Amino acid sequence: MNHNPALARTVEDLMTPDLIAVGPSDRTGRARDLLMTLALHALPVMDGNDVVGIVTTSDLVDDWPDDEPVSTIMSTAPHTIAAEAGFREAVDVMIDRRIHHLLVESDGEVIGILSSLDLLHLLATHPSQPFTCLDA
Repeated sequence: MNHNPALARTVEDLMTPDLIAVGPSDRTGRARDLLMTLALHALPVMDGNDVVGIVTTSDLVDDWPDDEPVSTIMSTAPHTIAAEAGFREAVDVMIDRRIHHLLVESDGEVIGILSSLDLLHLLATHPSQPFTCLDA
């Protein structure tokens, strides 16, 4: 994996590999603090090694009390994509499902997260070839 947008050919090439996650019993205040402090837009919700949901800045738009469990506001069954998938597939999934984040899997394990901002960054680095760079 090269994580260089100019060389990106698969989801794994552009995903954010270092996941910051919360647990289902963590409080919304903690999730909000992590999102704001680290300038993130989504956090996987992990129960041990299992992904049980995702919480995004959109989920926190409502004025949830800081002591509310993340499990009450998270989206369950977050969408995933294979690490070796091409970016065109990621774009199609995000458009079809009207989502901005995909958890990236390899061998049944979540290894990163891909956001619509990652895809926009890729397109910005390839302005003359907007979608040829997306094909694996």
